[in-house]
Amino acid sequence: MQRKAAVVLTLALALGLGGCASGSSGQAAAAKTHSAVHLVHTVQPEQTRQAAAEALPAHIYYQNQVVILMYHGLGQHAHGDIITPAAFAGEMHALQSAGFRFVTLGQVASFLNGGTIPPNAVTLTFDDGLESVYTYAYPILLRNRIPFATFLIAGRVNTFMGDLSWTQVKAMVGSGLLTVGSHTFNSHGAVASGPKTTGAALTTHIYSLVSGQIESNAHYQARVEGDLVRARKILQLETGQPVAWFAYPFGAYDPAVEQMLLQAGYSYAVTTLGWGTSHYARPLSLPRENAGTPKTTPTSIVNMVLYVAHLTAKDPTYQTPQQWVPIWP
Repeated sequence: MQRKAAVVLTLALALGLGGCASGSSGQAAAAKTHSAVHLVHTVQPEQTRQAAAEALPAHIYYQNQVVILMYHGLGQHAHGDIITPAAFAGEMHALQSAGFRFVTLGQVASFLNGGTIPPNAVTLTFDDGLESVYTYAYPILLRNRIPFATFLIAGRVNTFMGDLSWTQVKAMVGSGLLTVGSHTFNSHGAVASGPKTTGAALTTHIYSLVSGQIESNAHYQARVEGDLVRARKILQLETGQPVAWFAYPFGAYDPAVEQMLLQAGYSYAVTTLGWGTSHYARPLSLPRENAGTPKTTPTSIVNMVLYVAHLTAKDPTYQTPQQWVPIWP
């Protein structure tokens, strides 16, 4: 999707951080918010926070959709898909202050199955299972009680320097904020597709540089489906969570991979293709917006979500393509 440089003017003007909605709908929202605060002022702090989270936001920018955001990792020096902790904290604060509602993948699944979703819904996801999610992002999310998801490369947990350990994963699961998804067991990488070409491991029949032969369909299916099953079993065993969600490495997918996901027990998968998620979205190729780049700022992330939601509201029946296989060098 090609995004315009500026947000639609009416959306930009509608964004008043800390203001109140005008008109009868704004008054009704304010009244409900006031009532919620009045009812819970004598209960425990945790209950107060929960009631506040359930209150209607002052501004309703969009309804009946959710914008799924993609991140990778955090670090002291921003580069590539890595942003600084300060930038991430600023983005979370901007979204919360503007009245966006952070929802879980479980809520997204319920919505896709005909349920409701709060207005201004956004979902946070992290790919790859980098240790910086625990060291930098998690304290910010825990402090603000923001739910999130991480898609783990199961074979790399507890194994690779810079990746999460099971102890760290379990600590985040124990907070009640983390939903764990799969990013394969060990198929997050490139494989040879020809003598001088490569492709994503999930969507590519491997070319043998020794024999010059291409992997058979039967061997390809056994390799990929075996990886998907193994990852899901390990993640469920280690975390105690049911694992129904998957993130495509490099965003590469096709009908064959989708079918193998179903066979392996997954129900939902996210891509790297930008758009909002409505009731019409295909569960095995859900869109995501890449928010985890050094170019993103607290102001731009708010504008980005508003703009994506605006486009989705104009065309809620949009669906991602049946396949997306990036061209590799």
